[in-house]
Amino acid sequence: MAMRESQAMRPASTPVKKNQTFVVNKRDAEIKQARDLIEQNIIKIKASYPPGMQNKLFALRYGSEEKIQQMSLQQLFAVLNINQVLAKGVAELKF
Repeated sequence: MAMRESQAMRPASTPVKKNQTFVVNKRDAEIKQARDLIEQNIIKIKASYPPGMQNKLFALRYGSEEKIQQMSLQQLFAVLNINQVLAKGVAELKF
């Protein structure tokens, strides 16, 4: 009987909030994954250039670091030839 009373006193959880939190966390995970993929690709490209010329050659071909920071994730995927589809809300975010 005591267990029933303690369960009755607990506030009911709202599944809507749990779903909303899951959606936000899933979106954040997708954003992080896209940014990590872009960073890995940039590192891979720079590693293919001769030492001492990596930043300059990368900037000549793909744009400066400032320009890269201002691009959306979808634009960066296109510029860096990354073949992955981004979610609609994620694709429009800035890097």
